Amino acid sequence: MGWVMLAFSLLFFLIVGDIDSQQNQSGREALQTQTGQLWASQIMTIASRVNDWRYRTGQNDGEVPTAQLGLPFTPDPRIRYLLQQGRLWVWMPDQPGLTEALRAQSRGSALIGTMKNGQLLWLSGLATGLPAPQGVTDGAVVYLN
Repeated sequence: MGWVMLAFSLLFFLIVGDIDSQQNQSGREALQTQTGQLWASQIMTIASRVNDWRYRTGQNDGEVPTAQLGLPFTPDPRIRYLLQQGRLWVWMPDQPGLTEALRAQSRGSALIGTMKNGQLLWLSGLATGLPAPQGVTDGAVVYLN
């Protein structure tokens, strides 16, 4: 009889442990989604503000001072941006949930890529052939405008 009770106890703890593990995994996924959405929102807002500033000033190359953008938040320090040859580059190191959130917030923009081996690759896998600004490291997620 003692073996039967022990077997039921072990089965109970296995089931409870699996439920707890599933809940922890769901919590981690929700946190990744939320933080990915925050970073994507910051990237899209920065891109919008830089574009507004660019059209007001006529500047097509160089750095844009953050203070000139009038952002309603302090951007994550890992987010970088630069105007190069008339294109706006906004990038940050890849983070869990960032690419998916950026794709969703940009409404499926094809101008999202990642740096691999010194080349910017669109999410489709095609190489862009564009020279990246200094500071864009391998593994970075890039939003190009």
